[in-house]
Amino acid sequence: MPIFEKVLYSTDFSPLAKVALDYVKSLKGAGAKEAVVVHVPVLSVELPGGTDLLGEKNLYNLLPEADREYVLNAVKKLEDIGKELEEAGFKVKLYMRAGNIPEQIVSIAQDEDVKLIVMGAHGRSLLAEIFIGSVSADVIRQARCPVLVVKKG
Repeated sequence: MPIFEKVLYSTDFSPLAKVALDYVKSLKGAGAKEAVVVHVPVLSVELPGGTDLLGEKNLYNLLPEADREYVLNAVKKLEDIGKELEEAGFKVKLYMRAGNIPEQIVSIAQDEDVKLIVMGAHGRSLLAEIFIGSVSADVIRQARCPVLVVKKG
């Protein structure tokens, strides 16, 4: 049985997240079969943590226009990533949840029993990381599985 059969790919749709997606696809050669794709949006309104933005589409009409447009665009991008991974031979599951980004990523990873989390890191300065932290550092601290952090190179 492959060690990383089921992986979670966290994306913010940045160019660095695209590089991390390439790493996920390369894991196919190491036996990866399933990819759980996660996006946690940053919205101008606070929604209850864990709100399923893919399943609660009636919620979109309650969002401010800018948030609604962002969420609809994010849904399209998630679906495109899902298709790309399916074409690469992965079984795919998509998530978009509201809430604290690291907590949502780790929660989904635990619920899905993934064996590896893959994500990009934007490489803030040490001082910025000390004061405001980073999503990748928080995920590493909280996750119960290995985390592959792809940095600018």
